[in-house]
Amino acid sequence: MRSIEKVISLIKIEWAFDFKKPAILASSVLQMAVMSLLSMLTAANQSSNLARTWNSLFWITLIFCTLQAISKNFLTVSRNRWIYWNQVAAPAELLWSKIIYGWISMLFLTCVNFFFFSWFLGMPVLHLWAYFKILLLVTGGISTVFTFIGAIASKANQAGFLAPVLSLPVILPLILLGIKASNKAFNPILMSSVNKDIYMLTALNGLILVLSGILFSSLWKD
Repeated sequence: MRSIEKVISLIKIEWAFDFKKPAILASSVLQMAVMSLLSMLTAANQSSNLARTWNSLFWITLIFCTLQAISKNFLTVSRNRWIYWNQVAAPAELLWSKIIYGWISMLFLTCVNFFFFSWFLGMPVLHLWAYFKILLLVTGGISTVFTFIGAIASKANQAGFLAPVLSLPVILPLILLGIKASNKAFNPILMSSVNKDIYMLTALNGLILVLSGILFSSLWKD
């Protein structure tokens, strides 16, 4: 029970920090607005294949516009703050607080991106519930990877450069599976097999969480 309360307290600290300095989240929202507008102008003459184009541009925008906003959870932690966290929280408590806050931030940015794309390009998704389940699973896995890679990069020099370099190869299988599954939400014929992809995404998320928890303990002791 105390661990849960401490995790909630750490999440509140993260929220207070972002509320005081909202520049990174605001820049991500602005980038999404610009990218969705450019996507509308680019895809204006591709109405024959709008659904696939819409989905591809949506995922590209989401990944590259949220990388900095999510990985900052550890990139902004200085050496002195690492020592402070070591005294007030256990590794699991800190990791879970960062991951949960990353999930919340990622879900918010995903909804913002979905709104902009629906506003500028229309909403060609035929099966919203299945699409949202895929979004939730993929963005949850991406935020976990971004958070953990941010923790690794924060231990090295040039952390802002290392985070995207280390993150993108790790999340590539998750992204490819997510794009494949989400494309089925635009086609009623393929919807019968979408549950298999959802189960695979759930398994990948579980694997990412387990590996993050195991590897973070050794990183914490460094």
